[in-house]
Amino acid sequence: MQLLNLFLWVFFAPGNYVLRKAGITIEEDGGILRSFVNMCVWGVLAIVAVVVFI
Repeated sequence: MQLLNLFLWVFFAPGNYVLRKAGITIEEDGGILRSFVNMCVWGVLAIVAVVVFI
């Protein structure tokens, strides 16, 4: 269970960081901004990984 919690913490970290810097709580955001930021961060990293390893 701790491994799953660590994975979730890492996965949501970019979006949570942006929400904290903007002064927005997760309840106020509803997950929209956090999801957008996470999608952009992990999408760019995935594209870079594919380009580098292919």
